[in-house]
Amino acid sequence: MNISGSSQFSVDPQRCIRCGECVNDCPVNILVLGDVLPQVAEGNEGDCIGCQHCLSICPAGAVSVCGLHADDSVEYSGAALPSLAAVEALLKGRRSVRRYLDENVDPALIRRLVQVAAYAPSGRNDRGLCFSLIDERETMDRFRKRALEGLGNLVENNALPTGYEFFGDIVNGWSTYQVDVLFRWAPHLVVVSAPESNSSPEPDGIIALSHFETAASCAGLGTLWNGFVKITLTLVPELRTMLNIDDDYRPVFAMCFGKPDVEYARCPQYVADIRTVRC
Repeated sequence: MNISGSSQFSVDPQRCIRCGECVNDCPVNILVLGDVLPQVAEGNEGDCIGCQHCLSICPAGAVSVCGLHADDSVEYSGAALPSLAAVEALLKGRRSVRRYLDENVDPALIRRLVQVAAYAPSGRNDRGLCFSLIDERETMDRFRKRALEGLGNLVENNALPTGYEFFGDIVNGWSTYQVDVLFRWAPHLVVVSAPESNSSPEPDGIIALSHFETAASCAGLGTLWNGFVKITLTLVPELRTMLNIDDDYRPVFAMCFGKPDVEYARCPQYVADIRTVRC
């Protein structure tokens, strides 16, 4: 939910040490260090973007904003962060997984991963992303069947748009050989959608799914960025209804995931094109 607008900014006078960090770190410069405590400058009450920088930076936990309180936040400590080497191995070793165990992932774990994704940055701090989640295999099987039936109808009626003829091969593989090229038999799916009114709906959704993928990797799960499914949501519009995507939201991308039935032994080898600039 977008919580921009009225900041509901308040400071606990028993905790505040008047360091001014909340004032200095406000991205929209609406805070001032008053005579007694930090406060929203007169006339700026409606300009808060809900970023929570003031709440996060306060060393004493004195700030509350947007109805949120410091005591309810997870403490952020450098000692708890993974090493650069660990993060490097995680990011270098990620693979698109197309082989999954026929098992459900714990729904509580899935929701924990989605909550992590909700922390991703967004343009103008718009947030407002919607995560359509299939967290059980039985539902996924029904969704898979309906998606492939919808594509099959388009193939049968020669109604596939130009450039999407390859979906005919996907449908044929399914109907003839029960080969699932579309979802790769993944037991779960998450589709992120963003309001059309957001300042940057596409980047917002992609960044959020990147957060989800990274967290899922740490939990031992495999993921697949699925452009075929994204296209299918346009070709078979009724799938949007099944996913509870509102009309004024744009499906940004889809990600299949589950317990992997494959284990990679090493990272691939890529080289960055780095162009150092000296002005």
